[in-house]
Amino acid sequence: MNHTIKAVVLAGGSGTRLWPLSRQQLPKQFLKLNGNESMLGATISRLSPLVERKDAWVITGEKHATGEAFSELDGLHLILEPCGRNTAPAIAVAAAVMRDFSDGDPVMVVLPSDHLITKKDAFQECLRQAVETAMSGKLVTFGLVPDAPETGFGYVQAEKQGEGPAQKVVRFVEKPNVAAARQMLDEGGYYWNSGMFVWKCSVILAEIEQYLPKVWTVLERMRAKWQAGERWQDVIRYEFAEMPDVSIDYGVMEKSANVALISADIGWSDVGSWDAVHEMAVHDANGNDISGNVLAIDCKNSLLRSEGRLLAAIGLEDIIVVETPDAILLARAGESQRVKEIVEELKKTTGTLHLEHVTVRRPWGSYTVLEDSGQGYKLKRIDVLPGGCLSLQAHQHRAEHWVVVSGTATITCGDLTRTVPKNGGTYIPVGEMHRLKNRGKMPLQLIEVQVGEYLGEDDIERFEDSYGRKL
Repeated sequence: MNHTIKAVVLAGGSGTRLWPLSRQQLPKQFLKLNGNESMLGATISRLSPLVERKDAWVITGEKHATGEAFSELDGLHLILEPCGRNTAPAIAVAAAVMRDFSDGDPVMVVLPSDHLITKKDAFQECLRQAVETAMSGKLVTFGLVPDAPETGFGYVQAEKQGEGPAQKVVRFVEKPNVAAARQMLDEGGYYWNSGMFVWKCSVILAEIEQYLPKVWTVLERMRAKWQAGERWQDVIRYEFAEMPDVSIDYGVMEKSANVALISADIGWSDVGSWDAVHEMAVHDANGNDISGNVLAIDCKNSLLRSEGRLLAAIGLEDIIVVETPDAILLARAGESQRVKEIVEELKKTTGTLHLEHVTVRRPWGSYTVLEDSGQGYKLKRIDVLPGGCLSLQAHQHRAEHWVVVSGTATITCGDLTRTVPKNGGTYIPVGEMHRLKNRGKMPLQLIEVQVGEYLGEDDIERFEDSYGRKL
């Protein structure tokens, strides 16, 4: 198989169903839910050896690449979206970039970043079959072998024709009710729609031109600019918002007569709820999934997860408990899909519990909110990695007091730059340009006290930044 194969991993989702662990600024694809790798990392790893890591690209939002998910994305090929526009525009841009900046006409593997696949060898075989089928000019989708009348997934009907593993797709079916789902399972020939695709770049671009003319018009304008010498990522930043919001399933796959299906029995889960996390986990003798700082006595068939504090449980059965430093989720097993209702209620408040964790990762390190009084002051711990450098910035609504508790800080305040050792401190007046660096080989930690009438994180005016964040 000598054809160039590249992978595109879609990692732009905001994630709500695994709250409180998943937050809008650090959704589930960047979390380690089932081992030492994040879901994104595991998605890229399982492509090997058919697709090498250097040929894997990740499409994600700019806010993820320069925010909490920075460490998971560092070192990867990235296509950054300035805003969400669904899967069709993302795939169109990726196909165009790969076609215009690669040799020949690559085969493009498209995968969601937040799925669990336990049968890697079976996945590799399906991927090999899909690539071979795609090289003949087909749009290939993976059809997941259903084991229950699931109403939360779309379905694909396919029929076997001729030799080889590929089946002709007859139609796509929207999420059915229970009766319709049971009927499809009884009839056979129906598969869960996986959202995993394989095609040649030229083939998907031709289909987009035919079925999504509004996407194609914007894409051609973008290609003309980067082919004229503009940086393609800059073009995406300024033009992508003009794309319509449409999925590749609705926009192309459901309309095309050129779709083939590879049947995939690969141990798949979309990990769409805490119930799904519990189901996929290794259980103890009592059917429990226990992780973190947990003491459980006489508990059965429960998910008990602590991210820090001791979680002590007695006599629980069929219960889900997830503890984080700022929130605790309690739910009956089977009810965890309703977590999204909690998130919707949180969005109506002035708080940030749906957006971010108490500890927020940044490219330079992290900060932890120790106290947010709501009465004109906020207390933070700031941890700066060796070589880390905060942006040159100013605040219009708050002053800041810094005290170094470990390491040595290089602090710029106005026109003065000085080195501040442990136990030293400084004061940053309202509106003063300032910057913090760790030039040492040891981590730097300081305590920050903010004082002002408004203490939101959006009160930052950046003048310079080492990590490409918007100024």
